[in-house]
Amino acid sequence: MSKTEKKDTKSLIMDLAENAIIAGGFNAFSFRELAAQIGIKSASVHYHFPTKGDLTVSVLRRYKENFESELPCVATTHASSSQLLNGFIDGFKTKIVDNHNMSICTMLTTDVRQLPDEVREELADFYRIKLNWLGSIFMLEADVDKKQAQVKASQMLASLHGASILVQATGDVEKYEDAVGYLR
Repeated sequence: MSKTEKKDTKSLIMDLAENAIIAGGFNAFSFRELAAQIGIKSASVHYHFPTKGDLTVSVLRRYKENFESELPCVATTHASSSQLLNGFIDGFKTKIVDNHNMSICTMLTTDVRQLPDEVREELADFYRIKLNWLGSIFMLEADVDKKQAQVKASQMLASLHGASILVQATGDVEKYEDAVGYLR
């Protein structure tokens, strides 16, 4: 197998694992199932990712890096805090709600007690990135100190995740805006 084929196989394994996590959480896939979907042996999955924790960390890191690359730089943007926050709200809706998905963070959080330590740490880091970015947006508002900005960031992120759960539970996409409209 060439280096390109190995990379493609590794990416394909990660893609399938990511889809499985979004659909059903950490326990929604096995190496054997991933291997069967690709048409390789389970040992080949282990070659790229020795453990399920290693695979999940790799999936989460890739997802996090893609997410971070899409965030506007607060220091250099010409957008207002309101525009940035509305963009985040709309982006969450587009990526998660409109695709009838749950957030990869939400799904992994539901399994947090079963996650290996390295996955829990990566998940917590992803939440910190979102909270810090949102906090930096709230810091742009007049009369908001760092503590208040972090509280607002936590409230907003909890509202977005909760709104997506509400939409999934009811099947009513309107519930998203009902739940997060106060943030606009």
